[in-house]
Amino acid sequence: MAIKIGRIEIGLRLLLSFVAISIAYGYLGSYLSILFKERNYSLVSLCAALAIGGVFAIPQSLGGLLAAIAAIAIVYWQANLSGSLITFGVCLFLYWLGFQDVRYNAAPDKKLSIIEIIATVVTIALSVAISISLFQIPTQWLASLVIGVFAAAITLIGKQIRYLELPLTTNFIILGIISSSSLAIGFAIKAIFYSPRPLPVL
Repeated sequence: MAIKIGRIEIGLRLLLSFVAISIAYGYLGSYLSILFKERNYSLVSLCAALAIGGVFAIPQSLGGLLAAIAAIAIVYWQANLSGSLITFGVCLFLYWLGFQDVRYNAAPDKKLSIIEIIATVVTIALSVAISISLFQIPTQWLASLVIGVFAAAITLIGKQIRYLELPLTTNFIILGIISSSSLAIGFAIKAIFYSPRPLPVL
């Protein structure tokens, strides 16, 4: 089953990944708003740079599995073992569902270029920042579940977008629109309804 938008046909699994990335960037925007209110400008700059870099890094489909592992580790650090198991279970289940959309070709002898290494590092760092920002969700088990959905999405979405067979610049534009609008909405909502509370540790 797929949804057709103009000439682009988006499968439900890819749509779920888009929704997960949208929610994740929304909470990152909310976290940025809190940091800005707290005048923590260095972290604001870092998270904003990661958010922008993620638009270009995620479609490269590099570092997704490492990013998912980093997200699970953050849950274990911020919550507990049961929370990390929830994240792992959700991520594994959704990864199994989404794996049917992608075909991984092993290339053990391939060396990554400098740009690909940077894209991998940015993807992992973005996963850490977003996972921490998602702990704004007051219920730990729900935060762990949402992080699991995000971890699966960041693992799969690069390959899923590629199979749309669109130019790379179009992939950047699609992800850029989704992420920037979600980031702005999250930032604005938190700026309006901000109330001081302890921040998740970054």
